[in-house]
Amino acid sequence: MPIRDITVQHAPFFEFLAELGDDTTMEWRRVSAGLVCLRLVDYLLAGGDGQRVDDVRATRAAWACLESLGTGDAVGGVLASLLNVLASESGDRSMTARPRLMAYGRVLELESRWALAADVYETVVRLCRAPSEHGDAPDAAAAYMRLGECRRQQARWGEAQNAFRAAAESAASVSDWSTQIKARCLGAAVLSESGNLAVADALLRRAAQDARWAGLPEEMALALHGRAHVAFQRKRFEAAVRFAFRALRGLRDPLARDRALADVAAAFIELGVRRAARDASLILIATTQEPYVRGAALINLMDMAAKDRTEPLFEQYRRQLATEQLPPRLDGYYHYYAGLGAWQFGRIETARMEYGRAVEISSRHGLAQLGFEIEDAIAKLRTPPPLGPDPVSEPPAKTMVVARALGRMREELDTASA
Repeated sequence: MPIRDITVQHAPFFEFLAELGDDTTMEWRRVSAGLVCLRLVDYLLAGGDGQRVDDVRATRAAWACLESLGTGDAVGGVLASLLNVLASESGDRSMTARPRLMAYGRVLELESRWALAADVYETVVRLCRAPSEHGDAPDAAAAYMRLGECRRQQARWGEAQNAFRAAAESAASVSDWSTQIKARCLGAAVLSESGNLAVADALLRRAAQDARWAGLPEEMALALHGRAHVAFQRKRFEAAVRFAFRALRGLRDPLARDRALADVAAAFIELGVRRAARDASLILIATTQEPYVRGAALINLMDMAAKDRTEPLFEQYRRQLATEQLPPRLDGYYHYYAGLGAWQFGRIETARMEYGRAVEISSRHGLAQLGFEIEDAIAKLRTPPPLGPDPVSEPPAKTMVVARALGRMREELDTASA
């Protein structure tokens, strides 16, 4: 008899708990509570809204898991709201459960639990019926958008592309042009990460034009941010600064603004304008709520310390990053810049080891652009590093206004925190 291929529902949660092992820790209890609640969602809503809460034991078990977390826990609060909705005897429980699940997914994202968050968003997708039915397409589009971002953070490019494509299709089915354009921009970003820069830039240019035509300034800003990222990968750093700063002024979402500012900093580093880059990075360290942006800012600061040949500061940032939970792309660039810094300080064997780790991450996750940069860096190991700090430049004329704006922002932040 052939063995059937059985897919375990919520496998990422089971795998996480198995890897963690110790069921006495708060981390284990938080993830376990999420798993119990998700399995309750599967059971209670499997038969539609006609099915009542008839499994008292399962519901009590879910509440018991939440009680073990104590008060004030972000996960416990979101899951308690979900259980209250599931216990309701009126209304569409599937529809009212979705925003609670989306909130739970966002909490997991903020903790960099990308695989767990993706599983939650896939649960929301399963709760949505055919996109043509009223009320389901917007929820499906929102869940696919977050799912795509999680897969992007995991460097699972094909799955990310599929999720963003599904988001665009769901949004278009109800004429939600804002979400459709956002999904197209994020899909193009995935293409750029996998090395297809020309196609990505063409898609982003078209998305910006469509956003302008539709009168959607924030979506146009998102497309500009995408173009900044592509310009950076093409080593057109002045254009990257201008695109990213224009995007910064048009974006309303704080996390999107943080990411645009991080790209401004990275482009200024490449131009040698380290004062402006340092201003932007320190602003982000002080204000961002997103682990990804914080990691990117720390990598920028580590790179600048190496370029300044300030080894103690370089080591401070390197050790700090070593304790951060970084997604694959950032982890790869962390080891790349750690290797580059080690080479600049004359530690060739350490540089070779760090580059080796970066190569492994790049190959495993299909980070084509990073792979090219590592190849160039490894070739330089045969040559001695330049003596003294890297040259510092003044901002090019077309980016002077951006550098001055960053300086004012940094001064205002320092004054407010004094």
